[in-house]
Amino acid sequence: MARFVYDAGRLNSTVEQKGKEYSLRLMQRSQTVFSTLLNLLPSNYVSAVQGPSYTQALKAVAVELSRLELALEDVAFDYDFNRTRSDFLWSVIGYLVLVNSKIPDLGFSDVEFRSFFLNMIRIYFQGSIPDSMGDVVELFVSGEVAVTEMFLLVRQGASGLDISDQFGFNVDHVATPGGGFPPNLFDADTAIRQLLDLVRPAHTLYKIRYIFTDDVFPGDPNNPDDPFGKILDTMRWRMGIYHYDDVRSYWTGIKDRDRLGKKVNKVVTGEDHSNDF
Repeated sequence: MARFVYDAGRLNSTVEQKGKEYSLRLMQRSQTVFSTLLNLLPSNYVSAVQGPSYTQALKAVAVELSRLELALEDVAFDYDFNRTRSDFLWSVIGYLVLVNSKIPDLGFSDVEFRSFFLNMIRIYFQGSIPDSMGDVVELFVSGEVAVTEMFLLVRQGASGLDISDQFGFNVDHVATPGGGFPPNLFDADTAIRQLLDLVRPAHTLYKIRYIFTDDVFPGDPNNPDDPFGKILDTMRWRMGIYHYDDVRSYWTGIKDRDRLGKKVNKVVTGEDHSNDF
């Protein structure tokens, strides 16, 4: 990478001057400075590699000059908030905007951490609008997000709602078909609720619903090689009513028998026996 030119492909943009990436940058920069210093020497200094005392001294000078150059480059690039290092973004945005300086614990890398703060700036200055609520959810999960305001449903005469629901809204997240259950959904849900408390109007209440879908393709039941062959696009239904069985049952036990199984005598009245012999 050329000197004093912003490298968008850097993986680590912290203020700490250490780590594997910084050591590699320092080595490459110091080699460039070292070569420049050697070229400034008179012709009787013929060594082009590190070995003699003067090359050792020049190498030490090159390393320190390279440290200074890299530090000045990083400071110069901090003027643009799109490229400001995440440490400074945290000190300004995270500390002042996030409640009690709490950051979602989702294992952000340095690049993801900076991207998170830049998105927070964008969302925060959009204001407390439905789009901002949806953008918060999309920071942590993929799929379609729909924000529904309750007062609009009340105006439309939605059943089960009344004027007491006018200050609520629903956030429905529909997962990508076939995506399954995200492994970090519970951590993401905690982060979403934390940020929604920053963006939503203070007088509102909300409910988050996660909807998971799967793709189902009609298969060919006559093709044994079709993995969806057992999935048919037909419907069957069956209806039963238990009251019919209740009517057919004799609930007092065995008819004409007592609990011991003996026949029970019945009192018969009003029978006509005039024709009996």
